[in-house]
Amino acid sequence: MKRLHPKPDRPVLDFAAGSGRNGAALRSAGFAVVTVDDETAASPAPLRGATGPFAAVVSTHGFLHGATPAVAARVGAIAASLARGGLLYASFGSTRDARFGRGERIDRATFAPAEGDERGVAHAYFDRETLRSLLERYFKIESLDEHGVDALAGTWAHRRAPLSGAVHWFAIGRKR
Repeated sequence: MKRLHPKPDRPVLDFAAGSGRNGAALRSAGFAVVTVDDETAASPAPLRGATGPFAAVVSTHGFLHGATPAVAARVGAIAASLARGGLLYASFGSTRDARFGRGERIDRATFAPAEGDERGVAHAYFDRETLRSLLERYFKIESLDEHGVDALAGTWAHRRAPLSGAVHWFAIGRKR
């Protein structure tokens, strides 16, 4: 976030805000923040009530859940809400995640766990080429890195069975 500077007229969008910790940190750093809760982010109108243009969007889990076409539609909606040159900071599921291919198959790259804390919740997974293709429609990709996230991701959402072998993509892009 070093390249992003607070601008009162261009807030940052905290998309699928979860517990609100990202928005709180951004506000503490002097940014104006608009939040979209998890339920709205997962809906067919993911930006209902959120008015841009935004200087940036931060989403740690808004693109992890749902079928891949729904995730792609969210990425498009986010891109449309960003100011030209606006930044995307987001995570996406990776096909190297241990959960890929397990549970109920929704589409080629979407699976819903059959048990555990996220039973029945669709998770979209991407390989590098597919994710790059999706993002490059709207963004100049500045970085796209894959990381194990067992110690980072959603411990509040995985209380009964901590993650084991979870892998996410961390993407930074600038709107074209």
